[in-house]
Amino acid sequence: MKRIVLFLLAASTIYLTSCETTKEITLRADGTGMMTTTGDMSSMLGLAKMAGEGDEMNKLKEEKAVDTTMSMEKMVDEMPELTAEEKDLVKKGTLGLNMDLKNDKLITKMTFPFSKSNEIATIDKMYSKVIIQAMKKQLDSTKTGMPAGLPTDKMPEGNIDEYYAFNISKGLLERKLLADRYARVGDDEGMKAMKEMSSMGIGNSKLILYLPSPVKKAEGKNLTVSEDKKTVTIMSSMEDFFDDGKSLEFRIEY
Repeated sequence: MKRIVLFLLAASTIYLTSCETTKEITLRADGTGMMTTTGDMSSMLGLAKMAGEGDEMNKLKEEKAVDTTMSMEKMVDEMPELTAEEKDLVKKGTLGLNMDLKNDKLITKMTFPFSKSNEIATIDKMYSKVIIQAMKKQLDSTKTGMPAGLPTDKMPEGNIDEYYAFNISKGLLERKLLADRYARVGDDEGMKAMKEMSSMGIGNSKLILYLPSPVKKAEGKNLTVSEDKKTVTIMSSMEDFFDDGKSLEFRIEY
């Protein structure tokens, strides 16, 4: 069971922004809004079970399902690595965790309000840090316990958002590839792990943008606009990212 817990925690830091992920951003006319990120890591549990043997599998089947929502304000003191700005944002959020190991279900849902559009990038940066802390806390409460001294701060992290500039201004949303950083993607250990996952067909994501006024012009791969022109959905995959980083760029005028 120790190996399974370690696997889940290690996978979560890499997988949260690379697998079945749906990010919803609601923008209001005054620049405030809400961002909700849902990560479905259920398919990872099958791999985790393959990492266990005999008694470990029996213990896994005995784990109780968890379906809970927690305030992140209570987690801030347990995350000293966050800056003061990041802590202020964390306090405003909530985290939902739906974990049923017996039935291969592991879904997280993190919701943050933001008062300024530039806070979105900060929230994205914190995402894996918050999730890993929440999973560690939850698994700590199980009868299997957590392995002492788990080096979660040394686990590889991968986040494709760090390879793009996401700009939001009045009437415009734009994602542009950071070409210089992308040229060095092969040196990023976390991204290497994500590339291996993408070769297995893992890594689909969906970005849904709810706009305060109709779209005037929209450009981007796998981008669709709703009939009322106020909702934009953008599908992407890790394979797209590694094949051609510019393919995930978009520009939306509204």
